[in-house]
Amino acid sequence: MNKILLIPGLHNSGPDHWQSRWHQQFPHWQRMTGLPWDTPDLRVWGAKLAGKLRRSRNRLHLVAHSFGALAAIVATRQQPDKVASLFLAAPADPAYFGVADDNLAGPLMVAAQLVASRNDPWMSLERAQYWRQQWQIPLFDAGAVGHINVQSGHGNWQQGLQLLAALHQRGELVVAPTKPTLWVSQKSD
Repeated sequence: MNKILLIPGLHNSGPDHWQSRWHQQFPHWQRMTGLPWDTPDLRVWGAKLAGKLRRSRNRLHLVAHSFGALAAIVATRQQPDKVASLFLAAPADPAYFGVADDNLAGPLMVAAQLVASRNDPWMSLERAQYWRQQWQIPLFDAGAVGHINVQSGHGNWQQGLQLLAALHQRGELVVAPTKPTLWVSQKSD
């Protein structure tokens, strides 16, 4: 799997977090840097991530957790031609940050996978189902596994890697948007 950008949530996912462990396991993957990790400002996070996408030569597979998932959605809407797929693991509920649902509603228009937990303190399964419908993407119910982070016992998170691999394949099959071609037939005599 190439062209992957890890987008941590608040506090930049510590060294034992699955994103950090995946980055150690796959050092050629990129990791988002330069975000105000302790300040959940979706406008700032989304703009910085969109800028990174804009500068990228390739379409990227975004692997986002918690608040980082919300930023990934904002950036994808700004740079859809630069996103091959979105892996949204345990996204935080925008309502916790005073973000209106309308700001994130609507189809994502890229290959995507939402992974949610039945007892995530940051987003209920009912809200995850609501967002799945809004974004028109598949939802994987991971069971009662908390926020899918270190505190909930997710170190390497092998199931996540398997879900990501399946999404990566789907994302690689999707062709980047192009300008329509106008075909003109010529009448022969």
